[in-house]
Amino acid sequence: MCHTLRPHSKLVKLVAWLWVALCTAGWGATHANEPVGELELKAAYIFNFIQFIEWPDSEGDSAQEMSLCVSPFSPLKRPLSALEGKPAGKGRMLRVRLLEPGNLRQCRVVVLNNMDVEPALRALRTLPAAHGVLTVSDELTFVNPEIVIALAQRDGRIVFGISPDAASKAGLTISSRLLRLARAGK
Repeated sequence: MCHTLRPHSKLVKLVAWLWVALCTAGWGATHANEPVGELELKAAYIFNFIQFIEWPDSEGDSAQEMSLCVSPFSPLKRPLSALEGKPAGKGRMLRVRLLEPGNLRQCRVVVLNNMDVEPALRALRTLPAAHGVLTVSDELTFVNPEIVIALAQRDGRIVFGISPDAASKAGLTISSRLLRLARAGK
């Protein structure tokens, strides 16, 4: 299931809204007149995905924070770090951390790239079922059934696929609105 950005699509409007919100909040004020780059657009997608997902309740969760862990090797590290402190739904603020094996239990969103997929997935397998971690891949060169959302650039467009099975195994509930957007690009 992939979604392709098309003019006038709901997701384009959603991403445009996010971009305007980030610029007016000071995140991109100095770059407001520049075109949105691929990495910033992918970061906006990830931020929006968070808004459309329900996590299971967990004793270790902070009532005020939503932790997003990003690979130290990821080109998305900088644009995701710029989202630090933004509202992530249900009164939580987004906290961006570097992905380390020791802090995986504190991550609600894990953004992976090719270099660290296998070690991160091995660590995730040690967590209990329905662990509540959203895995997002960026430019994976292979398909992995444990990844919930896969982002990629194809023919100059950002596309994404969602694995409902991986989401279910992680204990996540994905909004039907987001699932429809992913299915729209088949």
